[in-house]
Amino acid sequence: MFTVAKEPTSRLNSPPCLTPIRALLIAEVLEMILDELVNDKRSISRLAFTCKAIAEPSLDRLWALNDSLEPFISLLPMQLTLNEDSAFQFDQPMVPLEEWAAFDNYARRARRLYAKTVTMNPHRVYSSIYKQLVDIRPNVELFPNLTSMAIHAKCIPDPHLRMFPSSLRSVTFSWANIREPEIEAVLWSSVMKRLLLDAPLIEHIHFEGSPKEALLSLIPLPFQQLQKITIKPSPLSPNVLHKYSHAFSTSAIRELDLRFVRWPDPRLQPISPVFPSLRKLTIDGSPSHAIDFVRLLSSPLLQELAIASQCECSGDALSQYTQLLMLLADKYRGVFRTFKIQHPLLCHDQADLESFLHAVRTLANAGVCTLQLNLIVGWKNPSREVQDMIDPSKWTTLRHFRISSRRASITWSWTAGNALFGRL
Repeated sequence: MFTVAKEPTSRLNSPPCLTPIRALLIAEVLEMILDELVNDKRSISRLAFTCKAIAEPSLDRLWALNDSLEPFISLLPMQLTLNEDSAFQFDQPMVPLEEWAAFDNYARRARRLYAKTVTMNPHRVYSSIYKQLVDIRPNVELFPNLTSMAIHAKCIPDPHLRMFPSSLRSVTFSWANIREPEIEAVLWSSVMKRLLLDAPLIEHIHFEGSPKEALLSLIPLPFQQLQKITIKPSPLSPNVLHKYSHAFSTSAIRELDLRFVRWPDPRLQPISPVFPSLRKLTIDGSPSHAIDFVRLLSSPLLQELAIASQCECSGDALSQYTQLLMLLADKYRGVFRTFKIQHPLLCHDQADLESFLHAVRTLANAGVCTLQLNLIVGWKNPSREVQDMIDPSKWTTLRHFRISSRRASITWSWTAGNALFGRL
């Protein structure tokens, strides 16, 4: 067992500002300097001791972004001690309010909190200590101005105790290494309900991992300001994506980033509208995954789709993309604006290329104005039909469209209808 040390709470013993550093009193100048030093906490700390007039803004910046809970642990009241299992023990039943002054003085400056767990993962909060502090100070916002945090959700929260600050706008949840898998669904539901109550203005939720059990007890959560969902699970239940869409079916989510290892069984049907307000979709998967999901999507106003990587080494990827483009042109004509394939797309058959370019033309005629594509063909001289189809004068509405050959001495590339030629 060890006693947590506490930093002094007295005002910084900084000298009065002298003439050479009066420029730092200009808010814009100091802001620029602090921006440059954002990753150099040692220099910001020294700057805080330079002059009393700039101590407060320097300390605000110094404590704003935190990759560890350790500095805050050192500010806890002396009455709190941690044993070898990182559990708090009390030297007395009640800790006087004034003993929290040092912790509160610096915790109010925190804006981001990604603290280390025992597994040394910098993207999770050391949740056991955080949860204990929540229990020790019931219904007190530990970090009242926090806007972003990561937390390893492994304990069902007390339904009567505040867990998250009301200022929170972005949160990352990790569900890894749950010792009791049978409680995963209850844990997920309990934590999300607590988030809705504590931080109703949350804008972005990032899920790392996901409950392996079906979320049977989950009811739709009406987050009013939630704009973006990122789901990056490890292998999980084939129907879990439908459970997510059900949980957020009453939230006006505009942006969705899906990075699945195992995708839903296409034979399973959703039980509620699938992200009905979606505008922007990013998928880390094959075009066949994108086709299945776009078909289920309830939103009538999808404007952008990005395929982050090619997860499946399929020989007919180009034909799948052809189907995807035709689906987008048919379902979102006049609405869809941007399509991005963020990996090189190989083509070995000229007939497949002609079909694909026909689909691109159909999508362009449906209203798309930005296409990000790196299409690599495997032959030296394209057919007359292909040469006619890649004529830049016929693609005046498109941007970021590049066609190159692994064998030819030149590459065809143009932006906004202007032809650009260069050697490979």
